[in-house]
Amino acid sequence: MGARTNFTIVTTEDPNQNINLYSHWGGDTGIMDLARALKTAMPRMGDVSYFVRILLNALQEDHNTETGYGLYVGEVNHEEQYEYKEVNLINNTVTVGDFTTTIDKFIAYHLDTVSAAIETV
Repeated sequence: MGARTNFTIVTTEDPNQNINLYSHWGGDTGIMDLARALKTAMPRMGDVSYFVRILLNALQEDHNTETGYGLYVGEVNHEEQYEYKEVNLINNTVTVGDFTTTIDKFIAYHLDTVSAAIETV
């Protein structure tokens, strides 16, 4: 049970230093949640520590409970029921599954194109 997914944040070339947020229930809305969280963090692009903190906070619906989310460092080692999601702050890219694009294009597509299409339906 659940909708398990992981969000990987790359800040160095060493995959053992990747920052991962595990979400027990976030899989169904993970891509849109990621786009919204990235948009929230964008004012701090270039300041990795603040950007990552804002991104992680924005991805968590409620970070005051003892269940639902977990943080870990290294390669993805938690159950994944959805597509791989990575934010690479070295290259300023987002990868979802096998598709990689720039952070700006990811945000624009998901928050402008997809949101507009949903609102007109």
